[in-house]
Amino acid sequence: MTTIEFSFIPDADTDYQAIMDLMTDFKRETGIDVRLKRMEWDNAWPQLISIATQGQGADISHVGSTWVSSLMTMNALRAIPSHIVNKVGGEQAFVHSTWTNVITENDRLVYGIPLSAYVYIVAYRKDLLQQAKLNPVTAFATPAALEESVRCLEALHATQNAWLMPVVPHPFNDFVHMAVCWIWSSGGHILDNRGKQVLFNSPAALVGLKSFLRLLRRVPDTDYLGADECMNTLIQGKASAVITDARALNAAIQNKAPDIENIGAASLMSIPWSGGGSMIVWRHTHGYPDRLEASYKLIDFMVRKQTMMDLANSCYALPSRTDALDELFPPDHTLRPVMLQLISTGRSYRPIALWHRIEHQFGVELGTVAMKLMKDPNLDLDSTVEEAMESLAYRLNLTLG
Repeated sequence: MTTIEFSFIPDADTDYQAIMDLMTDFKRETGIDVRLKRMEWDNAWPQLISIATQGQGADISHVGSTWVSSLMTMNALRAIPSHIVNKVGGEQAFVHSTWTNVITENDRLVYGIPLSAYVYIVAYRKDLLQQAKLNPVTAFATPAALEESVRCLEALHATQNAWLMPVVPHPFNDFVHMAVCWIWSSGGHILDNRGKQVLFNSPAALVGLKSFLRLLRRVPDTDYLGADECMNTLIQGKASAVITDARALNAAIQNKAPDIENIGAASLMSIPWSGGGSMIVWRHTHGYPDRLEASYKLIDFMVRKQTMMDLANSCYALPSRTDALDELFPPDHTLRPVMLQLISTGRSYRPIALWHRIEHQFGVELGTVAMKLMKDPNLDLDSTVEEAMESLAYRLNLTLG
């Protein structure tokens, strides 16, 4: 009997239990034994680098969607054969923004298969949005509209906090993933067309970043506030509108949270950031044909529509397959508009070799600026942001050449 090692990074304990149950189903179907190795988001990257550099460890791994490009350029992966790609449905079967994370820009070779999607949303209390005379279709679509909507909700004085958004600093990259929604929806970009220069200090990017940080400053000073906590505060009637994630709202809907019929959802900006997780097969696994074949069979099993539906129903994971999303979120579902926006305009980062370094340094700098501004209400926002982004762009562009 073939045995393979599969490393997985759960968002919660329920995720890990769901994967363990699926591995039992997989063994029953194929006879392949899967040794599951748990990693955590805050320390998985060094472990993955160890596998990549030492050429030993897990045969197949679940990794952050933005990490695939860095791993492929380290020569730690090999392209997935076309017959495997075709068997799982190919590009057309998946949310486009999840697929762009696993391919090379030039030759379009596939180095991973998307397993899950992730998207931030704005959840709001419908009655208060109506009182403020705000249209949910347009109220959160642009940076300017979102700032104006928050001002209108604040004027109602209806809740303890008119506006909340996650405060999740380094080593996590939540600030980065949220802020790019503001940058893109302001007409800015992260990189130039060649992928050789960062553009954090461009006028359009600065407009978006300043708007993002102005709204972050409206959140009560705290060192940490998660998406789940934002969602819970909204449900408790202590906030008018919040940034959370699709998973948190879907969980609240499925669990019939109090007053859930009064909670609406909208996409965070007209160009939302799309993240998630992907499955990769390590280069060293190719030296063991039986384990390689077993790894491909595991990918096929994990990215089936039914498996994604099972994961969504057991732990609210957001599928990367469009057919699974369509079935999970029918036309009358609160999250349906968000899913349509994700599929049509959702965007991820370009798969360049040094992306992980860029993402890391941007996250550290943005987190430092954010915490300074939250703790010192008198600190000038415009000059603080401009100076920080100018310095960051200079340092990174020296590296990128």
